[in-house]
Amino acid sequence: MKIMTYTEISRIVKQNYLSKLENFKIEKFEDLEKLHNELINIRTDLHFQYGFDVQPHYRGEQLYGRDILPGIFRPPFSNDVILENARAIETNGVNIFKERVIKKYGEKMLFNLTADTEHSENWNLLFQAQHAGVKTNLIDLSTSVHHSAFFACEPSDKHDEKDAQLWCLLVPSEFIYGYSTKYDKPCYTILNPFDLQESFICNVPTFMDNIDERTYQFRLFRQHGRLFTSSNKDLNIPLNKKEFWENMIIRVKISPEIKKVIFKQLTDSGISHNKLILEDDEEAENFIQLINEDMRKL
Repeated sequence: MKIMTYTEISRIVKQNYLSKLENFKIEKFEDLEKLHNELINIRTDLHFQYGFDVQPHYRGEQLYGRDILPGIFRPPFSNDVILENARAIETNGVNIFKERVIKKYGEKMLFNLTADTEHSENWNLLFQAQHAGVKTNLIDLSTSVHHSAFFACEPSDKHDEKDAQLWCLLVPSEFIYGYSTKYDKPCYTILNPFDLQESFICNVPTFMDNIDERTYQFRLFRQHGRLFTSSNKDLNIPLNKKEFWENMIIRVKISPEIKKVIFKQLTDSGISHNKLILEDDEEAENFIQLINEDMRKL
């Protein structure tokens, strides 16, 4: 039997499975669970039919029609960013973030797991900078359909009367990289986060001790977060248009009327902005804004 390439099997996933969900209707809270179950059924079928294991991931956005781009390539920040300098700007931002957080808040604010490799610290800083609001090349995903739907349906002055979008991404298990080299699984910390030849999902570890003191890691933990990182060559290509990945993803529309219904049902169930984000005060927001302004000054 011929062994299929990832691209070949991704076409099967799109044509035989995900295409059937492109017109999936979300009209109430229960539809979120129904959508998740549909993806789990696809996962099961792919496993038994092709020996191909995937895991559902989600991303919610308030405005339908946008592509999935990392913060560093979203306007207006991206006005001065090109593919050739994106990594350098990201590296500069992480370094500034570390220096200023320690100076203003102290070293305790940053989580630094004991280094497993020479790149461990940079990965830890990059994840926390992302969740602080620093512009990076990472893309936030979640394993929770409910948390992602919350971000899609959350009230917004700009987008309340517009459709939202819920992205559903099937990620092959072998493309989900862990933190430590101690396990027989792909590991992201052996790679330089600022010089990558491959794209993958980072399964970031979270440790509960004193987590409420580590604001930026706390957000990642609460959101059931994982992070997509791109290879150098296609940083500026939207996730939903990257080769292979474009066949593993669908976008589900949520109407303005249904957004309000879903949001109320989610908040009634205990999901809130403060639970997922932790509110920053104006001083903290300005602190991050200055880092984003200064990181482009290479």
